Amino acid sequence: MGSWADLDKVSVAKPRPDGSALLVLRDDRSPERVRETRHLSVVIAISRVARARHALAERFAGRGSVIYNTAGTPPDFLVDAVTAAGAVVFDGTREHVARSPLATTLQLDAAFCDLASVVRRRVGAKSFRAALEIVEADLQRKLPDRANPAAWWTAIIELSALTGECVREKRAARWVESPSQRLPLALDLGKNELLFPGKLAQTIVEGGAGSMSALLELSVAAAGDPTGIPMAMLCDRRSVPIDKLTWERLISEEVDTDDVPVIVFVDDCGGAIGYPFGPKVPDAIRRSKALANLAKEPVEVEIADLPRGNALAIVTGGFYAAESLLVPATMDRIRRGLGGPKVLLVGVPARGQLVAIDGERAMLDDDLEHAFLLLVEQRYLEATERDRISSEVIVYVDGPLGRLQSNLLDARRAMRASGVDPDA
Repeated sequence: MGSWADLDKVSVAKPRPDGSALLVLRDDRSPERVRETRHLSVVIAISRVARARHALAERFAGRGSVIYNTAGTPPDFLVDAVTAAGAVVFDGTREHVARSPLATTLQLDAAFCDLASVVRRRVGAKSFRAALEIVEADLQRKLPDRANPAAWWTAIIELSALTGECVREKRAARWVESPSQRLPLALDLGKNELLFPGKLAQTIVEGGAGSMSALLELSVAAAGDPTGIPMAMLCDRRSVPIDKLTWERLISEEVDTDDVPVIVFVDDCGGAIGYPFGPKVPDAIRRSKALANLAKEPVEVEIADLPRGNALAIVTGGFYAAESLLVPATMDRIRRGLGGPKVLLVGVPARGQLVAIDGERAMLDDDLEHAFLLLVEQRYLEATERDRISSEVIVYVDGPLGRLQSNLLDARRAMRASGVDPDA
């Protein structure tokens, strides 16, 4: 299918002498086809422009502009959506800009509501909750083809739309932009609470475990008990709205990189995780409670034999297994299981996973070190995007000290970033 629905697809025109850029989003559908998918088209257009503006901010210091390129004269509702999101529509002949478009929040609220209603009627359900259950069950039987962006993103957005209407039947909520997200939209519940239906919807569409009902439970919990249980959680800083959350670095700023996870202080609301907005740096009480609660989480430590007398520690047993990196007692269990080395090499590739080896041995054995690096990378890539934490390997002594410098992994990461599979 066409790339009109692919939120990951953007073309970069020739860079300008002043360092700015022109980003082009293509929509090759006919105006008639755009009108047939009005509600979906509005959501996707706003999302694509939000992602493109985020790319401008990240890669070009915000300098540049975004063009939404259509195959024919665009419908007024599409021009309204694109203009409100911060771009210009170009039909190959002239530019189109709405004079006074409604804010994206208002447009998204209407489009998501109408889209959810369309899906509910399509599946013959009497309620949005029943429609959500039917759509999830259908996806469990047959997932959309990832090579078909229109089908793949439509499934994610429909799940998000139904979830949003289920939430809004219980409490006030509005759709807002969240540009750092893959689906750059979130439900604003008020009182500094956001829900990100797109993240869980993507996991379901990828075939991962979970149900959108977890977010419905979280929205109710946020309404009745906005705090939940304070916990510390390792996160990829690029997958959460890090600038609005309470967090701290895992390692010192001098040796930190974007690929190293950060510690985000969240609320465990029983089956769902809340990301409350708050001060950037946690206070001593919040940090102490979160780490104490984390230390109470049961985990299992298994020691597996490797060739040439080496061993691998594997920590599993719960949602917070990866966060054992922050629990000294569990790290001491790992150290004893590996024979007592002072230095450990630790990987936290995905939610619920931690692996570690004897760092002193690895520094003398290149084969062991490389094998461990590739193991962490493999587990990271195999996880669903929502569950991924980091492909970096952390050096641990009395606590997380730094990242393992690896030309091998840096090169593989760079190749993937440029679209090349290093194993092809």
